[in-house]
Amino acid sequence: MALLRYYVVFAFISTIFPVITLAKDFVVGDEKVLTINFDYQAWAQGKDFRVGDKLVFNYPVGAHTVLKVNGTGFQNCIKPPANEALTSGNDEIILATPGRKWYICGVGKHCEIAGQKLFITVQPQSSSPSPAMAPSTMHMQSMPYSSKAIKDTVNYQLFFVSNSMALHRSYLVVLALISTTIPVMTLAKEFVVGDGNGWTTNFDYQAWAQGKDFRVGDKLVFSYPIGAHTVLKVNGTGFQNCIKPPATEALTSGSDKIVLATPGRKWYICGVGTHCETTGQKLFITVQPQSSSVSPAMAPSPVQSNMAVKDTVNYQLFFGVMVTVVTLALAF
Repeated sequence: MALLRYYVVFAFISTIFPVITLAKDFVVGDEKVLTINFDYQAWAQGKDFRVGDKLVFNYPVGAHTVLKVNGTGFQNCIKPPANEALTSGNDEIILATPGRKWYICGVGKHCEIAGQKLFITVQPQSSSPSPAMAPSTMHMQSMPYSSKAIKDTVNYQLFFVSNSMALHRSYLVVLALISTTIPVMTLAKEFVVGDGNGWTTNFDYQAWAQGKDFRVGDKLVFSYPIGAHTVLKVNGTGFQNCIKPPATEALTSGSDKIVLATPGRKWYICGVGTHCETTGQKLFITVQPQSSSVSPAMAPSPVQSNMAVKDTVNYQLFFGVMVTVVTLALAF
């Protein structure tokens, strides 16, 4: 009986504790180091940047610099004052906060002509350490949950507690484990690109995208007057250099909807005139996977904010732990 008790407790712990990973160092460009005419967005694609991780920019001293900018500065290669530049040739930047991060080279026309710039999206972690602790930082993978699914799960647990005394002890153990490990579905969301501004010229779409949690199954909606703009899906190089695919690939309805079917980086530009080149009409996002994919046909309107969902999830997990502890005590 004692052995069974230890086995159940161990199984319970192994199923509810998130996977822990050590903070990572990312050498920008890998063996290419920091240079011109290199696709840094292709390099960043698929990488999971987290709070506490570190970017390392390697380059010959004097050949390049590293400048941190905002979305507008990134799009238009606007350089901050020279005294803000990193110039050591081995610059290390700790990613201390979540969100979009933009970096450019401040030497000559390296940003404008040679595309020497980088953007990344930094994901949060459950317990953010101080930057000084970054080498030993541990972070937990984020878990997307919808408010309705969380409410349903909590209600299930309350029902389970109220009826558990009538169940046989062996069933209590099984149900307790199930109550804390049932997967919770994420409801897909619709994002109207630019919100009230729609898809237009001279708008900072990277600032708009910053902080938004795009997930597989979500939908982008591009709204614009028919004939005024188009939507073209491109790759990282096409995004940087505004290279347009054939016109037959353009979306032109004025209310174009794109389901985000796969995780990873996604790039979109306008194919009309020089809207991409001169007015910055382009968008990139990072799509995260989800634990339980929802069919696009089932996608409802946006749910509550990520912070509120996170707080509810923390409560739900805590409640699940308490349910299991009480139930195991009753069972043994």
